[in-house]
Amino acid sequence: MATEVIVQATLFDSLVRCAPMDGALRADLLAAGYDVDRPRALYPGSVFIACQTVVQRAAYSHLGPKAAQRQMGRDLVRSYFETLVGRVVGMALKVAGPERAMKRVALSFKSVFEPVYIQTLMLAPSDWRVEFRNYPFPHESAAGTCEGALRQAGAENPSVEVERSTSAEDFDLRIRW
Repeated sequence: MATEVIVQATLFDSLVRCAPMDGALRADLLAAGYDVDRPRALYPGSVFIACQTVVQRAAYSHLGPKAAQRQMGRDLVRSYFETLVGRVVGMALKVAGPERAMKRVALSFKSVFEPVYIQTLMLAPSDWRVEFRNYPFPHESAAGTCEGALRQAGAENPSVEVERSTSAEDFDLRIRW
């Protein structure tokens, strides 16, 4: 049996910033396993998935499921860059630029999720494939996160498509700019 992915609290902090906080959201997050007032350092991936569902319902219910997940991914990474750790990462991305940032995609995801199996392959300048294996979070959310990170790194008009999907946990993203 595969080991469950562990998620850093920084990512939860970023996720909850995607929706306006009120008593109902706070209660729903607590029921999902995340206490906004007393966060732990690490959480199982299943709690993050449950909290993504709560935030998606609270902030993105006006969108279809894929569009909601994509926008939540964009907003999550934007919120991440507002955290203390995220500010440092965001500055490093700006300095590195998009090509060098793409070479570090796996490391970036591993800084908040562990274990994850991600490989990058440069197909041509500004054209990459990122392979996600045993990745338990939505494809579209990962795509939105990659879009946001590339914008932070200085890429103009990044395009991220789900190129291949063999299951909910195994997929490839094609990333261009």
